[in-house]
Amino acid sequence: MKKIIYFLFVSLLIVSCKESKDYVTLKGQLSNTENNKLEIVAKNYSKTISLNEDGTFKDTLKVEKGLYSLTDGKNKAILFLKNGYDLTINSDITDFSNASIEGIGKESNNYILNKINSTKSDLYNANSYFLLDRKAFDTRMEELKKLNSSFPLMNVDSLLITQIENDNSRFVKYLTKNYEVKHSMLVKFAKGKPSPKFVNFENYSGGRTSMDDMKGSYIYIDVWATWCGPCKREIPFLKEIEKEYEHKNIKFVSISTDKKNKYEVWRNMIETKKMGGVQLYAGEDRSFSIEYQINSIPRFILIDPEGNIVDADAPRPSDPKLKKLFNSLNI
Repeated sequence: MKKIIYFLFVSLLIVSCKESKDYVTLKGQLSNTENNKLEIVAKNYSKTISLNEDGTFKDTLKVEKGLYSLTDGKNKAILFLKNGYDLTINSDITDFSNASIEGIGKESNNYILNKINSTKSDLYNANSYFLLDRKAFDTRMEELKKLNSSFPLMNVDSLLITQIENDNSRFVKYLTKNYEVKHSMLVKFAKGKPSPKFVNFENYSGGRTSMDDMKGSYIYIDVWATWCGPCKREIPFLKEIEKEYEHKNIKFVSISTDKKNKYEVWRNMIETKKMGGVQLYAGEDRSFSIEYQINSIPRFILIDPEGNIVDADAPRPSDPKLKKLFNSLNI
């Protein structure tokens, strides 16, 4: 009897030791990595893991429970880590959506994969909702709620469930709150609709310029101001795009919405930053911004050679989607 109790005690001790492991074990194999190192990164955490020549790796980490990025410097994957997890990860790092994740903690990390893969669905494309009439919008919202509740939750960490459910809730609230305004805007500014026009804006190079002066070319419009930080951050990217498409059938037009007391600041910034394209000053004329319902800047708009809208809220110069858009139009 004493022997049985002894063996039970030893067994419980072994189990207890396993459960109290205060670190994460990560191992596996990754293909198509940029270099021979991986980084595990969070807000207040960073650790480098070495990769073998065949892409295999193994290391331990002591972490605070939460979301972490796994990156080779170019590609990134999201992991949920918690001390005690023992994960084996096999994947092409350029397409982590098809990763194989096994071991202790796999349920939480496969929950993330399911969520990320689901966002590729049109059900997570906000504009696809705003284009619908009210009845179709309501039906689509029900489909979204069903999708959000369809992921397996067994053994998924409660912190992760709460985080993702909060994300889902914010997305639903955003759609519900903005439907009326966005629907109205998207219908009014749908692709192929005639664009509102700017008329007789002051040109930095001299004279005045109207949108009709550029008919026959695509027009990529940047509505900005000298006081706007995000606007200024786009300037280097815009200059690169302008240079790359210099001899293409497209005009790059920047329209300053600065007030009169910033007029000289506008002129000086164009000179000091060597800004290219067509630089226009709207002055007190807010008609173009009002017509396009512009309530935040920068705002980018793409117009076709006939003066029709291609994209009333086009990608920014820093967004790789812009070149894809241009290339799809054979610009």
